[in-house]
Amino acid sequence: MQKKIIGIFVCIILITGAFVLVPRIMSIANRTSDSYCYNMQSGFTTLISDGNDVIEVNDNGEMVWDYLLGSIDSERLENGNTLIGSGLLVKEIDFLGNTVWLYGTDLLVVSDVERLENNNTLITDFSKNFVREVDFNFSIVWEITGLSSPMDAERLENGNTLIVNNLNGRVIEVDNSCNIVWEYASGVGSGPTDAERLSNSNTLITEQLNDRVIEVDSSGNIVWELTGLAKPRDAERLENGNTLIVEFNNHSVIEVDNAGNVVWSYQEDLYNPNDAERLPNYDPLIPDITGPDNGRVNIPYSYIITGEDPNGYYIFYWVDWGDGLNTGWRGPYLSGTPTTPQTHCWTTKGIYTIKAKIKDVCDVESDWASFEITIPRNKAFLTSQPILQWFFERFPILKHLMGN
Repeated sequence: MQKKIIGIFVCIILITGAFVLVPRIMSIANRTSDSYCYNMQSGFTTLISDGNDVIEVNDNGEMVWDYLLGSIDSERLENGNTLIGSGLLVKEIDFLGNTVWLYGTDLLVVSDVERLENNNTLITDFSKNFVREVDFNFSIVWEITGLSSPMDAERLENGNTLIVNNLNGRVIEVDNSCNIVWEYASGVGSGPTDAERLSNSNTLITEQLNDRVIEVDSSGNIVWELTGLAKPRDAERLENGNTLIVEFNNHSVIEVDNAGNVVWSYQEDLYNPNDAERLPNYDPLIPDITGPDNGRVNIPYSYIITGEDPNGYYIFYWVDWGDGLNTGWRGPYLSGTPTTPQTHCWTTKGIYTIKAKIKDVCDVESDWASFEITIPRNKAFLTSQPILQWFFERFPILKHLMGN
């Protein structure tokens, strides 16, 4: 009898506490969403390396992330971190801006960085005239020197490396022994700054001084071009067939279709942008629920919810207990971080399906995770007890929730 009454009191405290705590947690969630997302939709974002900072904007042109470091090149990694090349340094930072990896040996003007599939990093130095591959422990595993003011380098699927030599107006492909196996020469004064090997084996080349972006086939024939640009610095062919272009002199990033029509642009807050890449906003992953799968009525049980967002954004959790009650959105938590214990007690026997989902700061939600708990025992509460009658008189909803 005494144990049962103690269990009832614990349950009452937990339930009444939930009504007090949830609004405060929800207000934190709203404030964080306003700070980091700005009504971001479930669509793309664009990461832009600018002379003042590295920013991420959504498809509405609203800033969703910002890191105050002028950069020539940056890329979002699979782990949600960002790799940045800036002057004398290459650094990997997490979503909060903490440095998790830093390399600066013998660098002067870093013009391009790329994280490779083997987890090494490909670094292009414009002033030192080399492209270098280093491992996580800072050892040089591959290098080509004697280049002509290289601006960009890309490791190809065949293991070769595509390099833009800015000063002599050439784009070259070299094998692992540094032998040139393909080249396109637009000539001195064309100022190539970026090259990308496309899925159709053509090469997309940005020529800053020629104010154009061209696509050439393996024989060097121009099969597509867009002229009249304002000193373009970078171009990327998107999955929809459009081309994302950085205009240095216009302080803008534009997306154009195959006919050259601008279908999206961003210009606000930019000052001499250098690079841009289009990022998808992936849905958060289905979370895991851990906790007991059977129990007794009126006894509180705790559950841990763990979820992850592929973009590395902050996440929020929602738990539905299967009895008409839920937690509401709780957070924010760092991606991959378990919740604090979420505690609940059931007042009637039965099999209950606990469901949980997460959303990122941009309100993109995961699918539901499910977990069953069986509550086999059900004995009526002793509502005739004076102390319980006192609680029920002051909190009539409790009597309804407890099935009495």
